[in-house]
Amino acid sequence: MDVEHDGSSVEGGYPGDAPGIAAEVSGAGVGAARRRRGSGDPFRWGTRHTLVSILAVILAAAVIAWFIQVPYYALTPGSAPGVSSLIKVPSAHRHSHRGSVLLVYVELTPLRALDYPVFWLDPNATIYPSGSILGSETTAQYATEGEIDMSTAQQAATVVALSHLGYKVPVVARGALVYGILPGSPAASFLHVGDVISKLNGLKVRTYLSLETKLEGLAPGAAIHLVVSAYPAGKPRSVTSRLGVFRIQGRGDNATLACFPEGKGTRFEIWQHATVTGGKPHPIACLGIYPQGSGGPAVDGTAFKIGSLPVKVNLSSEGIVGPSAGLAFTLGLMQELDPADLTGGQKVAATGTMSMDGTVGDVGGVAQKTIAVRAAGASVFFVPPQEYRVAKAHAGPHLKVYAVSTIGQAIGILESHGGRLVRTTAGR
Repeated sequence: MDVEHDGSSVEGGYPGDAPGIAAEVSGAGVGAARRRRGSGDPFRWGTRHTLVSILAVILAAAVIAWFIQVPYYALTPGSAPGVSSLIKVPSAHRHSHRGSVLLVYVELTPLRALDYPVFWLDPNATIYPSGSILGSETTAQYATEGEIDMSTAQQAATVVALSHLGYKVPVVARGALVYGILPGSPAASFLHVGDVISKLNGLKVRTYLSLETKLEGLAPGAAIHLVVSAYPAGKPRSVTSRLGVFRIQGRGDNATLACFPEGKGTRFEIWQHATVTGGKPHPIACLGIYPQGSGGPAVDGTAFKIGSLPVKVNLSSEGIVGPSAGLAFTLGLMQELDPADLTGGQKVAATGTMSMDGTVGDVGGVAQKTIAVRAAGASVFFVPPQEYRVAKAHAGPHLKVYAVSTIGQAIGILESHGGRLVRTTAGR
């Protein structure tokens, strides 16, 4: 996509009749009162011991709370750096402009017991249960998905930016990308997040949709032979398994579908569904994987291979993960390669996924991102249509928010504000 105490004390004089004070009499005169020096003043030492005990308990509780992980995450504003620092192109193709494009990200912090009240009191933070962030995934799977998201976002940004500048970029769909795996499903025993399925039973698989179509024609328990490789360019390997079946877990509004291997989960009812209009409902086979949602319905879940580029492009992430930098990378790369100034001299921030077809997809954390964009001094902020209301509510009087669903819309808005995009004829 991608955490004084002033301990001095003052001793004063006591009244003559106070405990611990004696009056010495010498003859007819009264001698000076003096304090008894015995084993110590019980009032003074008792208070000190109580304070020390309380502080010790507080310190021990803080130490324990430091190590206790609670099942929550805090989402807070991150930063909005200029994306140009993450883009490298040959100096002969690079152009300097007054305007800039900002990439914006948020901080997602797993909480300890000690952190929780701090973030709960932060008006700019939103606390989420771990389940709403991770779902059924492990933290390792979630991290891998974030890396895949960033990699595919950069890939799509490169293709879309160069194409809109007038270059031809060869792109080939190379298989179905395994983005997530359902726990306990057949796939959990032999596939990994980030695998690319290129063949099913000897037939080529180009897209995730083509994989789904081929699986629909098979029955639960059917044997399958897959050719898979690790994304983005791992060595192919062959695996063999059997398809599972969808069963219904829970009841009513809490009912969910789970993919069980053959002979497993028999206490749950088998889900039956008609795959064609007017057809007879029947059990549905499943593998137990799900695709990446990149924003464009025509390309979701598909792994692509890019051929030789007309301009050498290197995009880095500096530890940022997730798909939402796609739009910013696309606009930023155009800004670097365009002899004109697409931003029209403005500081432009953007968040949104980017698909190979130029579609801008939905993202999360837009309230916190808008706060970061305002702090960075941007004057324009592009967001997906689904996030417009939230961004607008946090934008303040000086930040203009625009909803865009395609890269073409973003370019059109910038051109209407004085920006220019010069399309080259080179590489056509």
